[in-house]
Amino acid sequence: MLEVFFSAMEDLDGRRGRARQPRNAAPLEMHFGHLLATDPDSCYVADDRGRSVAFGIVMRREQEAFLSFLFVAPPWQSRKLGRALLHSCLQGAGEVERVGTCAEADQPVSTGLYASVGMAPRAPLYLLRGILSDAALPALPAGVQRRPISLELVAELDRVLLGYQRPQDHTFWARERDGVLFLDAAGAVLGYGYAHRSGRIGPVAALEPSYLASFIGYLVGITPVLEGRQLVVPGHAISVLRPLLRAGLRIDTAPAIYCSDGPGPRFERYIPMSYALL
Repeated sequence: MLEVFFSAMEDLDGRRGRARQPRNAAPLEMHFGHLLATDPDSCYVADDRGRSVAFGIVMRREQEAFLSFLFVAPPWQSRKLGRALLHSCLQGAGEVERVGTCAEADQPVSTGLYASVGMAPRAPLYLLRGILSDAALPALPAGVQRRPISLELVAELDRVLLGYQRPQDHTFWARERDGVLFLDAAGAVLGYGYAHRSGRIGPVAALEPSYLASFIGYLVGITPVLEGRQLVVPGHAISVLRPLLRAGLRIDTAPAIYCSDGPGPRFERYIPMSYALL
């Protein structure tokens, strides 16, 4: 799966005239391992005489299915392998109420494939990178308390913003990221967020859009890094997209497009972890 992923991405970068990215296999392998453990029935590999040439992974959370990965090695592209894998993965996920994915904006073939099975383009998601200081973002509002993540307390907020609960993902993030639960003075949940020592921020969820920037600022402050920050910010999250760009982050590469056969997450109040695991 790793070789298929990297060869497909390097081929795309070459065709788009972009610099080749280093093969950072460790976080991707950890990500694959998490999804293979939680959704083994909706993960498929295409095999050609003993060689893996394509793979797809659909994660299911309650009544939502999300296509996390669908990659075909360059020599086997344009043979309808992607469509066949997508069909198998969705069948493995079972009957659901909503199906979604993220497609890179500069891959119209993939976007067209997803739209042809009902996942229409709905919202842009921008990859932001750069140097960011917590001083460039607003401080937490007065009275906001910070606590470790509680699966029980984040469940209802996830249901409101995403439409489903996801305790298995919070358990995964807690193993490698600093997680913070934000509460008001009375102990009611205002949101949560995660930060990684690599500089990645996300996911971040907020009861109100106006909280997002201060939550991100707090997460930046508690996780010093040597290099820059990285966030996936939906275009709908204008309350934090503007402050982050003004603070020095830049939009890196073409955006991804969230595609779905129904209304998706409340992106004005939610910053995903990545394109592959919202």
